[in-house]
Amino acid sequence: MSMGESVDQRGKGAGGNGNGGVARGEMLTLEVNAAAVEAVSDYYDEPEWMRAARREAWTLYERLDWPHAREEAWRRLPLTRYPLAERRLAIAPNPVQALRALPACWLSPLAPQTQASGIVVHQNGAMAYQDLEAHAAKQGVVLTDLHAALHTHENLIRRYWMQGMTARPDFNKFTALNAALWHGGTFVYVPAGARPLRPLQAMVGYDDQGSTGIHHTLIVVEKGARLTLIQDRRSREFLPELNAEVVEIYAEEGAWVRYVSLQHWGEQRYSVSVQNARVARDANLLWVNIALGGSMTKDFLRTDLLAPGARGLMQGFTFAMGEQFVDQSTYQLHGAPHTFSDLLFRNVLRDQAKTVFYGMIRVEPGAQGTQGYQANHNLLLGEGRAHAIPGLEIAANDVQCSHGATVSRLDEEQLFYLQARGIARPDAEQLLVQGFLRPIIERVPLACMREGLDAEIAQRFRTLPQ
Repeated sequence: MSMGESVDQRGKGAGGNGNGGVARGEMLTLEVNAAAVEAVSDYYDEPEWMRAARREAWTLYERLDWPHAREEAWRRLPLTRYPLAERRLAIAPNPVQALRALPACWLSPLAPQTQASGIVVHQNGAMAYQDLEAHAAKQGVVLTDLHAALHTHENLIRRYWMQGMTARPDFNKFTALNAALWHGGTFVYVPAGARPLRPLQAMVGYDDQGSTGIHHTLIVVEKGARLTLIQDRRSREFLPELNAEVVEIYAEEGAWVRYVSLQHWGEQRYSVSVQNARVARDANLLWVNIALGGSMTKDFLRTDLLAPGARGLMQGFTFAMGEQFVDQSTYQLHGAPHTFSDLLFRNVLRDQAKTVFYGMIRVEPGAQGTQGYQANHNLLLGEGRAHAIPGLEIAANDVQCSHGATVSRLDEEQLFYLQARGIARPDAEQLLVQGFLRPIIERVPLACMREGLDAEIAQRFRTLPQ
């Protein structure tokens, strides 16, 4: 099958030069080119401003070069291994497969429970399932497909669309690609004062019919509102696939936002994820970022503290194994006086895995009274390599800022202590690693998900050399 051919009779004629009259909900397969930009807009019957934004982004995408190893943010990542040439866009709804792929504790028709206020599931670039409890809906909370939201909340989306510094189409070629060809996006809106009782959940998945992942998530939490959102990513591709994701978070004045980002990509997915949070006066952001999957992952995680009283707490961990490569760039921007940020990232590496942490705290002129902290700790279990590069850029003179990093192996005295009490060495190593990661796992709001993460960590020790 050549690139751009349909893989389903329903999408016949939907390749590279238009959508061939394919209706929304049917399968659509396209080459990644200018014609695909028009085909996606037609497929979703988008408003003219979004069509124009896509065209402008595609022009920018064609003009921009792929990132080069001379650039500081990219020089440690072997981008040449990414599948940049063979790319196709497929929208292949498969609701049954999507629901079967959900973790057991997620709210779904297959596993009913009441630990969440709502859920939206995207599979193969299309929405497969959504639900929202009545209490949240009565407050005006929205959790839905971004394409559908373009018809119900068009002005709101247009106001916020790609406003963050790293979420803009011109940040790099990957964000331009996302702006031009995003599909299957997630939209979360919490109006002023609204407070869902329980977390909201969002899943982004691809099976073997999936393709280049170009998901876009937009989260808007208005004045005084509260939100907890858990977003997970999973895939099962058989061939190398590219992922170019953008996440935008807007926490308005006095809002409280907890965003838990989970990454469980399959072994053949090569990902670039750009996530940008903008935090207003007296708003609070708790951001948890956990990366466990993928062949190669490049994350840009940026928090903009834009007004006095803005606070950002960022915590995350990576457990990389085999030949996995995870490269994370974090940026804490203090753009106003009396703002606070605290970042803690922990990495565990086994086998020949590699990680990169490149962090920066930036304090703008006039941002007096800033408090900014940053720490990265790495634990080596094999022959892998961890790069830890924290940094500070301070342009104000009344601040409290610090940064630090460590790279080490398990403490032999602690291992001896546990072994002396009858615990086998592999089990002792597992216990120490779980303790190392536990402070971050505790930030995940649902007990069943915390238990699931503990089980995933334990599973990774069952194949360790004895």
